[in-house]
Amino acid sequence: MKIEYLEIYTSAIKEQLNFYRDVLGFSITKNSENNFRFSAGFTEICFQFKKDAKPYHIAFHIPAHKEDLALNWLKERVVIEKNDTEEIIDFKNWKAKSVYFKDPDDNILELISRRDLYPSQKKYFNVNSILGVSEIGLAVEIIEPYYTYLHRQFGLGIYDGNLDRFCAIGDDEGLIIAVNRHNRDWFPTNQTAFAADFKINFTHQGSEFSFTSKDV
Repeated sequence: MKIEYLEIYTSAIKEQLNFYRDVLGFSITKNSENNFRFSAGFTEICFQFKKDAKPYHIAFHIPAHKEDLALNWLKERVVIEKNDTEEIIDFKNWKAKSVYFKDPDDNILELISRRDLYPSQKKYFNVNSILGVSEIGLAVEIIEPYYTYLHRQFGLGIYDGNLDRFCAIGDDEGLIIAVNRHNRDWFPTNQTAFAADFKINFTHQGSEFSFTSKDV
């Protein structure tokens, strides 16, 4: 599952534009009063204005084994969200390591380095090392109908978790992280997982699909 387009909402267009352009260094491809766009690797990201927008969880792929370089790069720009004292979090079952931080909307952002994806010999890290969206969070009342829809419509399976509290749906390349918003916060914070509307366009097994959080 390769997420090629992500549309999300913000109540603070100017602040978010400044963060993604001036702090992280993305090149803005479109900018108007109510939205802006940029490319994060293979994913085009669009922020749309919405007065009552809620925070998201979004993860980005980075090259394999580059989490230390990513951490140092981020520390010059943002505050790192730790798990207890850990700045780099090791997900052994996923063969991945991640660093977390926030943007001005309190979106929980993650740079994830997967051992078996996107090898690179480069000895540096910059904004161009962000390769695309890896995950989008989906906070819902009940996980099962969302998984059933995603499986039947697109052939997506359970990557990790279950239908109770946490269910990662998709594969190494792209995941929809479905959580029960009543008993699961966004890791590694204690921040409530709000239902937040989004749209994605993605490819899976050679076919192109579109999904919004309102489809189910």
